[in-house]
Amino acid sequence: MKRGFALVLAFGLIAACGGRSELDTGPLVTDGGTSDVDAGPSKLTTSNKLDMLFAIDNSSSMGDKQELLKLAVPAFISRLTSPWCIPTDPNGIAVPSAGGTCQAGYTIEFPALTDIHLGIVSSSLGGGGSPDVCVVANTDPTHQDDRGHLLNRTDADTPLDDAKPIDGNGGNFLAWVPTSEKPNVTNVPNVSTLIVDFAQLVNGVGQHGCGLEAQLESWYRFLIQPDPWDSLQLSTDNPPKTSLQGVDATVLKMRHDFLRPDSLVLIIQITDEEDSWSDPSWLGGYGWTVRTNDFPGGPGSAAGPRGTSECDQPVDANNPSTTGPNNPDCVSCAFPTNDKPVSGKPISSDPNCQSCAPGSTTCPQKGWYTPATSNVPFTAADGLNVRYQNSMRRRYGLDPQWNIQRYVDGLTSRTVPDRTGEVHDSAQYASTKKSCTNPLFAASLPDGSDTSPGALCDLKDGPRGSSLVYYEIIGGVPWELLAQDPLNTSLPFKRTLNAADWRRIIGTDPAHHVYDGIDPHMIESVGPRTNLEAPTTTYSLGSDPIHGREWNTLTATAAIDLQYACTFPLGGPKDCTAAANAGSCDCTGVAASAPDGPPLCDPNNRQSQIRGKAYPTIRELRVANGLGNQGVVASICPRPQTPALPDPFFEVLFTRIRTSISK
Repeated sequence: MKRGFALVLAFGLIAACGGRSELDTGPLVTDGGTSDVDAGPSKLTTSNKLDMLFAIDNSSSMGDKQELLKLAVPAFISRLTSPWCIPTDPNGIAVPSAGGTCQAGYTIEFPALTDIHLGIVSSSLGGGGSPDVCVVANTDPTHQDDRGHLLNRTDADTPLDDAKPIDGNGGNFLAWVPTSEKPNVTNVPNVSTLIVDFAQLVNGVGQHGCGLEAQLESWYRFLIQPDPWDSLQLSTDNPPKTSLQGVDATVLKMRHDFLRPDSLVLIIQITDEEDSWSDPSWLGGYGWTVRTNDFPGGPGSAAGPRGTSECDQPVDANNPSTTGPNNPDCVSCAFPTNDKPVSGKPISSDPNCQSCAPGSTTCPQKGWYTPATSNVPFTAADGLNVRYQNSMRRRYGLDPQWNIQRYVDGLTSRTVPDRTGEVHDSAQYASTKKSCTNPLFAASLPDGSDTSPGALCDLKDGPRGSSLVYYEIIGGVPWELLAQDPLNTSLPFKRTLNAADWRRIIGTDPAHHVYDGIDPHMIESVGPRTNLEAPTTTYSLGSDPIHGREWNTLTATAAIDLQYACTFPLGGPKDCTAAANAGSCDCTGVAASAPDGPPLCDPNNRQSQIRGKAYPTIRELRVANGLGNQGVVASICPRPQTPALPDPFFEVLFTRIRTSISK
């Protein structure tokens, strides 16, 4: 057990992560970042090429969602290549065309696409420097670190021939393009082959990757980071610091092969939980500390530090940027030898740092949470499984995650910072040195043969306009919050979300921890939430149509967990006693036997899982919100299927991209 974790560093580094989200779906207006203004000559607003990147979570429990994706993608790709007919009635439903011909009252939605690149990245970027979580030794059979590379593997862990690079380097994507184009992969002959090949690549993503997922960072690293690091190195300091070493030339070559300068770009994120990546360079190289079971100076067993008493205070709506968790004096009890930056009082003298967490009078270490067990109160228990939340700073007094505005800017701004220009502190984000051409908007891309700063940063500005970049999150949000009428499943989903919709989904101002108006299912919480069906003393799935009921998260297979945003019936029961489902089933051990366990298990066979689940994905949703009309939201908990709406994951996306596709 380590004691006295004291970092003598400027407290200006300890700040909340995230720029304020715009709640209306009008022009992009953000705080701490930059609105996108196309530089130079006018940029392309339409394209007949499509580069589509799927960012798929490969942590445990994602298998059932990947199966849903495989079922949905054939209709999705077929519709891109054989568009439907849209009604003149704005509330009407699109229908398949008859060989490109539409009946009276309908028009073809867009010209058919005949030029497509299709790639996949996973959410696994390893432990981010952690010595004991998602560590890769000599091999990586469970895919703890896919490095943000395009994936070319099948369920047999063998590469797919069609996605192999022809020149032996890069590639790893599927291409269905005109014969005049020469991609660095085999040009598949038809749409049918494209669909079959893609299903095999989805199979290969798997569900045994790193449980601390880098959902947002994975696609940012692949598409946008000018100089993606090659490795993380720990120093000999005690505790050690992480430094970013080298440049990953493979990412550069794959990006060079995959991303055309004049294409329509779709990033489709599929995940069932919150973004969980730490900036490895946070606090001078200590981002790894929140990703380890043995946080330096703490009691071990994955318990984290408490935030000081300022973190517990409510946010003043008239002064949100300096109250509650946004108060600069909201810092962590993990730094007992330092003083609070504003009041100057010793952190060690703060009441929270001198006591056990609420609900507990005895604890392994004052100023820290208690390692989770079924006997620890919700308010005192902690573990890695609940470490990453949008309200991370309120809970721990620290937040090593990247500012959400960084990801919004990555998809909209023509310039971005390289590693030397990155600024973690959200209060200083506007001064970030965005001195590199954003690869997403460059005329041509480096192939990794020259990794000098100039070769990676000084790129010629390209033709793509920001209106040709779309981000869709298929994540943890009830489909009922996206529906025109939850009781009428034949109606399309809402084509745009207004301010009231966004308040129900992410709250009034999630960047400043103001969640007024949020639907209770979207609150990230270890304990039961108010105004929802409570855990029962007799096991049941519950009667709440969105998620069943609340549950005792201390019965989780991971010792502690969060409440669900939504649940949904699986296509068939999953036997949690089967070896093939080890580590990816929720109905084992205490969870299967406790009467207040998760509302996912068959009441008549508690080791059989019959429902899937998703947690609130607030950070990913904030990115979609910050992108305005370029952001699209869908629920990973599918709405009951109806013949009139065969592709609910992508229905709203089609309404957005129609004007972006040219002949």
